[in-house]
Amino acid sequence: MSRANDLLKIRDLLQRRRRDILNASMGAQRELSALKDQDRDPEYEENAQAELADYTLSSLMEAQRREVMLIDAALRRMDTGVFGSCVDCGYDIPIERLEALPFAIRCEEDATRHELELRGGPQATPTL
Repeated sequence: MSRANDLLKIRDLLQRRRRDILNASMGAQRELSALKDQDRDPEYEENAQAELADYTLSSLMEAQRREVMLIDAALRRMDTGVFGSCVDCGYDIPIERLEALPFAIRCEEDATRHELELRGGPQATPTL
């Protein structure tokens, strides 16, 4: 199969994932609204459970928002013809990497190098 066909399959995957996330996000938003509209029982334990559910749903919605942003950025790169090219070396990112991580902007070697630089280089002390 050609790289162009592989990239079309990845585009389709990204678009489906985006739709799924947005549908799930609408459901989470409805649940969060329902939680906030509930009459709160003065019982501490029940309030703590409601607050935990509120926090969990809010965190989920934030993670979904970030993933949609990554998908949108990948789709824009596809539209401009730069999707699948490493931003550092300019070589094609292997299709296997893009299938596993469709938001990838770096080949594996450059991604590893970039991660090391972010952590302070190969001599960096690991965080606890």
